[in-house]
Amino acid sequence: MVEILESSLVVPSENTPSETPVLSNLDLIFTSNKLNCTLYLYKNTTAANDFFSAELLKSALAKALVLFYPLAGRWVVGHDGRHQVVCNAEGVPFVVAQLDRTADSIQFEPMSPELIDLFIPKEEHPSCLVMLQVTYLKCGSVVLGISITHIIMDGRSSSHFYQTWSTIARGDLKSIVPPSFDNTPLRARSPPKISFDFLEYTTDEQIKRDDHPDSCVLSVLRLSKEQIRHLKNRCSEGRNHTATTTVSTFSVVSALVWKCYCIAKGLPPNSKSRLSFAADLRSRLSPPLTAYCGNAGMQISASSEVSKIMSNPIGDLAATVKAAVDGLTEEYIRSFIDYLEVNCNKKVRVREVPECDLRIRTILGLRLCDLDFGWGAPQLYTWERYTENRIIYIVDELGKDGCIKVVPALDSSIMQRFNKVFYEELLFGRSHL
Repeated sequence: MVEILESSLVVPSENTPSETPVLSNLDLIFTSNKLNCTLYLYKNTTAANDFFSAELLKSALAKALVLFYPLAGRWVVGHDGRHQVVCNAEGVPFVVAQLDRTADSIQFEPMSPELIDLFIPKEEHPSCLVMLQVTYLKCGSVVLGISITHIIMDGRSSSHFYQTWSTIARGDLKSIVPPSFDNTPLRARSPPKISFDFLEYTTDEQIKRDDHPDSCVLSVLRLSKEQIRHLKNRCSEGRNHTATTTVSTFSVVSALVWKCYCIAKGLPPNSKSRLSFAADLRSRLSPPLTAYCGNAGMQISASSEVSKIMSNPIGDLAATVKAAVDGLTEEYIRSFIDYLEVNCNKKVRVREVPECDLRIRTILGLRLCDLDFGWGAPQLYTWERYTENRIIYIVDELGKDGCIKVVPALDSSIMQRFNKVFYEELLFGRSHL
């Protein structure tokens, strides 16, 4: 059992604005107040007496909350039923604990309910936006657990906050980039104009899943930098350009897992499959929202006939994924924001993933894994709550530049076959055997 040594609220070190900012339509998609959990393992390789000092971390956090002041507030439901964030500087829960176990005795990946019970603060403050726990292990290692709500921050915003906190702890104040909470550029047009269909979203009641959560199992697959380069080179087969310069790691790895799922699942060749994923909107708006802190993403998707997914070269699938990303124009984004505005009295939801479809969640390139508070980078990190079936998580491999981890959450009946097909397709191109 974890022994709680201290539990406190860290408040901003200076006076901060007292306001109730209006959440954008992109924020209000997450009114379920879903918590994103991240764990970092730090091993004490120094002779420092203040290794992972809770007091130093709290002092740096208090300064970071001056910039990220909404995080010290509370989320509430207003009289009109609309969710709000009240910037009242009540503070961020900060727990200091110890556990009589060594790091080697704990399975840190993938994220599990057991890890959450050990290292994520209990939800005693349901209206808090972020909660933190520092746990000292028997071997001298430390686990930092962070739980942050999606209602006010997406992955890029969370990374901005974490990096600011760790930068202040190191004393490197010159490199800090202040966040912006101005969501005016994300407001709907007047009048709204909806020019597209958004198949990834619905206002209808969700159809009950066709599988049971207990049947969902997890696996961790690793791709080296060389294997990713090999995949990109295969994308240039039969083409007149060098794919390594035009196809992103996300596109080619997403294409790989999409193909492997269709094969492992044995989907009917004449059916259709959809691959959906979240896209960041900041760089696609004019002007770009370079330091915006909030939710600035939407679900988009690629679709194809299963027969083509199974038989076509991986480069064709990667091009299909890339085309979905390239189709994210400013007019498409504006139309989506207007769609949310028109349906503001309904609950817009991301559609459930049917049996023939797959969803990708990724934090590639978001710098969520390299938090250095002055005692070095973490030796391990794990992210999210892997509980939903037909979700593939793609994350950076800590300490290995260019390497990634693929964490499928799939039905137990197909996981073994998916893993086998994954490496066959990766190494040889199953469609060419």
